Amino acid sequence: MRVFAVVLICLVAVSAGQAQGTSPVPVLLPIDENGFDQLREKSKGRVLVMNFWATWCKPCVEELPEFLKLQNTHSEKGLDVVFVSIDDDARARQKVTSFLRRVNVTFPSYIKETDDDEKFINAMHPRWSGAVPATFIYNRKGELVTMKVEELNKSELESLVAPLLQQ
Repeated sequence: MRVFAVVLICLVAVSAGQAQGTSPVPVLLPIDENGFDQLREKSKGRVLVMNFWATWCKPCVEELPEFLKLQNTHSEKGLDVVFVSIDDDARARQKVTSFLRRVNVTFPSYIKETDDDEKFINAMHPRWSGAVPATFIYNRKGELVTMKVEELNKSELESLVAPLLQQ
């Protein structure tokens, strides 16, 4: 029920933003440790790039536009880019939504919602420390191909994703 309410609020906000002629409010959905399998399953048949970031992480903020360009360039070729914010202070949702709006993210993004950070991190990948920026790239079969815990630039992203899109 809670997820339904969040989705409904986001849809109303998007409609209001469009009616006023402003940028729509980005759809920001909660995700916990159980949501990763659903995201991977939903993207089977497509290449999935999951980027974990935070508004307080300078390298995360700097690389995020490169992921947007990647999505815009390769979406029709079968690429899904998913942003997962790990911001968790009292104003996290507001800060994340404001940032995503500023950089024109037009697809649904996620924000960590869990009481157990370790369980959240291990559900994503047991070898991931939880450090950001972190990027996980899956092939069309839903298999993890690359895990990078560092800032990535455009040419690095292209070199990691292009071969997968050709498969």
